[in-house]
Formats: sequence, C-alpha cells, structure tokens
Amino acid sequence: MVKHFTQNKHTIITLSPNCSASWKEIKLVVLLITVFVLLIAIIWAFLGIWLILPFAGFEVALLAFLMHKVNRRCYSQQVITINPDKVQIECGVKQPVFKWQFERRKTHLSVIEAENAYDRLQMMLTDEKISIKLGEFLNQQDCVIARDLLTQNGIMEVNDKWWKTH
Repeated sequence: MVKHFTQNKHTIITLSPNCSASWKEIKLVVLLITVFVLLIAIIWAFLGIWLILPFAGFEVALLAFLMHKVNRRCYSQQVITINPDKVQIECGVKQPVFKWQFERRKTHLSVIEAENAYDRLQMMLTDEKISIKLGEFLNQQDCVIARDLLTQNGIMEVNDKWWKTH
C-alpha cells in the first residue's frame, strides 16, 4: 500500500504491505482452529490415545506463533521523506528501527524491471555510499505507484533497461 502527502515542500511517502486481516481477526481464526483441534484431541484421548494431546498442543502453539509473526510483518513500513535538500528513509514496525539520510542531489532511484508478468520491478534508493531496497513487500501495482511518486518528486531514475519507457 502506498500513501503520500505534501506539506511545506516536504513530501512524505509511506510504503506498507497490504494486510488482509487485522490482529483481532487472526486471533479469532486461531481460537476457532484451537477449539477444533483440541476437541478432536480430547476425543482421541478419551478413546485411549492420550499421546495425541501434546502434539495437538504443539500444533496449536506453532500456528499461533506463526500467525503472530506474519501479522507483525504486515505492520512494517518504510517512510520516505523528500525535502528540498535531503531524502530520508525510516524503516520499522510501528516505529522507526533504521533511519538513513541521503543528500538529494546525489540520490537516485535505481530500478530493475520485471523480467516476466509474474515478477515485479525492484527499486533501490542509492547514493555514493549506500543502497536501500524499497518496497520489497509491495505488489506490482504499488511498486509502479511508488516509482511514479518518487520520480514526480524530483528523484532521478536510473533504469536497467534505459532504452525502454515504462
């Protein structure tokens, strides 16, 4: 998902993954699966196969852990702030964990075009010292929107297929 707004010559572009379910909905799904799995495990335990209980508990705990990890990843984001003289990127979940600052005149957007219809383009914000990958979690349409927003705000694009237009 790509959001942007401009205020006092500052453009802020926020890149974040598309979330299909909220944390509340995920907890409900995990709860329903837990009830179902434990109900079956308890029935088997009453029939004498009690050894299934630890495996059912492990299965439910693993499902809850993985769903939590996936959902947390859905709240990661990259915030790109474009000022007249610098470009700043903040990456993290809920709050910035990494923060980079580029000198705007030395910064460019490096784009690697998609090779086929199932692939997506790759973008990196680059200067003389460092390259930061942008929007690794975005789909193809959101990558194109982010690319257009960056170029509209004066970030020069360097394309691996410079002879083609996008």
